[in-house]
Amino acid sequence: MNLKQLRYFVTAVDLCNITRAAKKLHVAQPALGLHIRELEAELGVTLLHRHSRGVEPTVAGQLLYTRANQIFEQIEQTRKDVTQLHQAAREPVSLGLTTSLTLLVGTGIQLLAERDFEDLAFSLVEGPSFFLADAIEREELDVALAYEIEPRPGLLLTAVMEEEILFVTAAGRKKAPAEVAMEEVLGSKLALGSRRDIGRRILARAAGVPLADLKVTYEVQSIAAIRDLVLQGEASSIMPYGSVARELEAGRLAAKRITGHPLKSTLYIVRRADSGHEKSWEAHGLDRLLDRAVSMVAEKLGPYGMRL
Repeated sequence: MNLKQLRYFVTAVDLCNITRAAKKLHVAQPALGLHIRELEAELGVTLLHRHSRGVEPTVAGQLLYTRANQIFEQIEQTRKDVTQLHQAAREPVSLGLTTSLTLLVGTGIQLLAERDFEDLAFSLVEGPSFFLADAIEREELDVALAYEIEPRPGLLLTAVMEEEILFVTAAGRKKAPAEVAMEEVLGSKLALGSRRDIGRRILARAAGVPLADLKVTYEVQSIAAIRDLVLQGEASSIMPYGSVARELEAGRLAAKRITGHPLKSTLYIVRRADSGHEKSWEAHGLDRLLDRAVSMVAEKLGPYGMRL
């Protein structure tokens, strides 16, 4: 007696018909009938009454039907218990990514963690850099890849990459020049995030103007909304490559460097200074996962990023 025979038998009883059971199980009807007859021969009893309307279990068949279902329930529960036990033994790790990095490599990191780092119970959190840093301080997040984080006593910062921030406009019919003057940037209808936004702060610093004096036409705390404004030709913006990589490759947006004022942002691995998880994470491979994640970012950024 084996599980295949029991599954065939249970399906035949459920559907009261050998033909329908064979169709549901995607096997030939003679093969299914043969398995049930072999089961009857092994047990030395008739399990099914066969008649013109189909089949129905004998008294012995009803007992086997009940026990077989109990066996299948035990198998399923065992599978769940073993899986949950493995899940419980995994080290829970939450990784924060900025929206631009999520667009650029978020899916790749999730697939990598699932495939190659089975000891980690991995979750991904998306948000602005300042939000991710605050979440780490509040112990709501374990580690993050975030830009331009100011040193704080409670944070451990490791600089891993320098990325260019680009002046982004809607693509015109003619090929756009590779660079643009700062005066043109400041005179355009800029769509930027709040005053905590990385691009806004970097632009003000490069232009040598106080953050409060930087003229912003559309203040929007949403990369998707800013991107839509730029795509419609209603605004321009200062954005990291990852936020608009697909649109740039498709020729829907144009990106330019600012003449004499390269805008650069430093990417950090951000952790709590006193997390106490370093040895555990090292044993479970988190450091290797982060290194591979940064390598993914560097590969995607190409000429717009430089690993430190």
